[in-house]
Amino acid sequence: MTRLLRPLVLLGLIPAASCTSSSSVQIRGVAPSDEATYLSAEFSCVVNGKVTNLPISRVNDEFCDCDDGRDEPGTAACSHLISAQFHCENDGFFPGKIHTSRIHDGICDCCDGSDEEINGKSSCPNTCAVAANKHRKEAEQRLVVVKAGFDKRQATITREIAEYFNGAQEAETATQKELAGLKLLKDRVTVHKDREELKEKKYRMEAARQKQAEGHENGETSKQQFSDAKEKEAVEALEFEGLDSVRVADDDVPVNSEEDERASEVLNSRRETVKSLIELPDGTRVPLADYLRMNHNKQAPTKKRAPRTAEEMRREDFLGPLFNGDAEGRKRIGLYALRTIGIVISPVRVLIELILFSPRTLWSVLSTPEIAGSVIDKLPDFAYPSRSIWFRQLGGGSVYDGYSSVMWGARVVWDAPVYAYHYLFPKLDDELKLPVAESLRKVLREIDAGIAKLEKEQNDKREAAKMDYGPDRAYFALKDKCIEKRIEVCNAGLEL
Repeated sequence: MTRLLRPLVLLGLIPAASCTSSSSVQIRGVAPSDEATYLSAEFSCVVNGKVTNLPISRVNDEFCDCDDGRDEPGTAACSHLISAQFHCENDGFFPGKIHTSRIHDGICDCCDGSDEEINGKSSCPNTCAVAANKHRKEAEQRLVVVKAGFDKRQATITREIAEYFNGAQEAETATQKELAGLKLLKDRVTVHKDREELKEKKYRMEAARQKQAEGHENGETSKQQFSDAKEKEAVEALEFEGLDSVRVADDDVPVNSEEDERASEVLNSRRETVKSLIELPDGTRVPLADYLRMNHNKQAPTKKRAPRTAEEMRREDFLGPLFNGDAEGRKRIGLYALRTIGIVISPVRVLIELILFSPRTLWSVLSTPEIAGSVIDKLPDFAYPSRSIWFRQLGGGSVYDGYSSVMWGARVVWDAPVYAYHYLFPKLDDELKLPVAESLRKVLREIDAGIAKLEKEQNDKREAAKMDYGPDRAYFALKDKCIEKRIEVCNAGLEL
């Protein structure tokens, strides 16, 4: 503000200053600051590259003596030199310098007309007072604009910037509180997610084991039962209620209802964080807060079996299917017995596999086209006796039936270790998902996104507090803003 007021004050004092300065200037075209150089009888300048003392009478004599033109400040004799300048006093309003080539060129360059003055008279009118008045008005208008900008700057500093930095500690505390609440919510959702994923994993294991049992009971081999097409059909045919749901849900992790209640209160202030709904097993969709308030320690209702009769217990318990059951029950008991035998003699299979490993490997190598594949392909194929018509008709088909039964039993015994392995470590279908577990996974991703957003805002505020925004932190108002300034340049050429 002081810088803007100073020109106005000076404009009011200029008339008095102009009288003093004009009376002190003795040599035409010389600025008051350079006047001391011309007060003595001689003055020195560089002439032809050498410092030379010239009499004062050589000044403004229409002949250019000095290399820099200082001896002709009031004439155009040295106008061929760039450094030759004429001082316009301009009645003290706007003193300045022009090139000596503009002296006596018929154009009024100085507002007081001193550049066209001859013998104390000038053909140019004195417009300095008018120019000073115009400049004063422009300065006043400029002062109004700058004052408005200054007031706006002060308002921004005392309001927005002060509120931001003075409330930084309160904002930090509030952010920490929100983060703590979201992390509590994340912990509780994670507990429920782990609980539901455990149930989901057990469900997948039950589904895989049920498919495996159905495949073996239908006489399929260990490789055939894991085909993708049949597996997909089996998955579509399964229902969660059809499995042993009591065994699936018995090991549920107990839930702390008090912690869940606290976590649900966090959602009251951060409703925008979690927008997804929780899909329950019956298809109902509820908000996360309602889900957390549910009693999850209560055992979910399961389908109850009707009491069994004495006949059913004799037919189903222990060896009942063998003596009192139907053909399907006896077949199941036979499967259990054959698999038990297969597991007991599984070391024999390992030994046989090791013995046959080398011949099989050698045969695989010889069968490649690069070695003897073309020769082997030309060898005649020998049909298995069991596939021939005469063998199937032998003994009226009883021999073939006995052979098939023996081979089926041998396959069951041989595949028993594989069956046991797949039963203990079944191939789980990751596409088989329970709705509650999937909903909780989606909710957990939303909570993680909310925590990441808050942590980013917190880090940004901490970094902003460390930066230097100038005096009074005024430049903070320009943070994250694009400032555009347009400048128009008029290229009028270089004038000498």
